Amino acid sequence: MTNFFLGLIAGCIIAGVVTISAARNPVVQTRLGLMPTVAQASTPPTPMARIEPPRCPETRAETPVGRTDMLFSRSRLWSIKP
Repeated sequence: MTNFFLGLIAGCIIAGVVTISAARNPVVQTRLGLMPTVAQASTPPTPMARIEPPRCPETRAETPVGRTDMLFSRSRLWSIKP
């Protein structure tokens, strides 16, 4: 059982090394479409859109918490839709 797992691990490592080695080959990269062709390389790159920094939301007035009419308010109870 141990030999099986050791062989499995060794096989996975070998397969990974072979895959990475093949993917670094320029011929294989061209076949897989990882390398740009001459027509793609001659086009100028598209300009990057300017990313605006995130803005903090505007501060709102604090809503009162803990009022007695919050739970049993008629307007609140009747505004709930089933």
